[in-house]
Amino acid sequence: MTTIYLHGFLSSPRSVKGRMLAAAHERRRAAFLAPDLNIGPAQAASLLLQLTEGIPARSLAVVGSSLGGFYAAWLAEKRGCRAVLLNPAVRPWEFVKDYMGEQPTVAGDRTVNVTPDFVRQLRELDVPEVTRPERYLVLLSTADETLDWREADAKYREATRVLIPGGDHRISAFADYCEAVTDFCCSGPAAA
Repeated sequence: MTTIYLHGFLSSPRSVKGRMLAAAHERRRAAFLAPDLNIGPAQAASLLLQLTEGIPARSLAVVGSSLGGFYAAWLAEKRGCRAVLLNPAVRPWEFVKDYMGEQPTVAGDRTVNVTPDFVRQLRELDVPEVTRPERYLVLLSTADETLDWREADAKYREATRVLIPGGDHRISAFADYCEAVTDFCCSGPAAA
């Protein structure tokens, strides 16, 4: 099994969730990748296709947080694999408009140039609806201060959804869900 973790907008593969998932996969001796996605959407899509090339869908899972959740849904549809979406962005092109220009990453070690083309590229990666909702697990925080959780709840209504009452966008209580997410990735429903 291989799991790929996709961090959120301006975040890092070494985020708290990324580190927790890496440790959980290490304990199970399962392969885990966490690429840096502080690049344009088209570059991110190309990188993800390269990373997953040759991995059978049944042996692949993707976990994405926020913008990473948007990318995870796209990748799951492209590759036919399982996906866990953590407070996924539904229409990220709407919120990135507020971040035009050079934006520092959370770690502060680099910047991302958000341009109108960045917005266009996000629109091109949109998945209007998922083909096999049983391949998806969606965690939604009901007090998400960044995204309206109800949009993702409606979009992924056929998938297994877990509501986190009062949870924030970062899912500060992720330790309570990490093993369930890892279980889903390592032994979830068959992909196709």
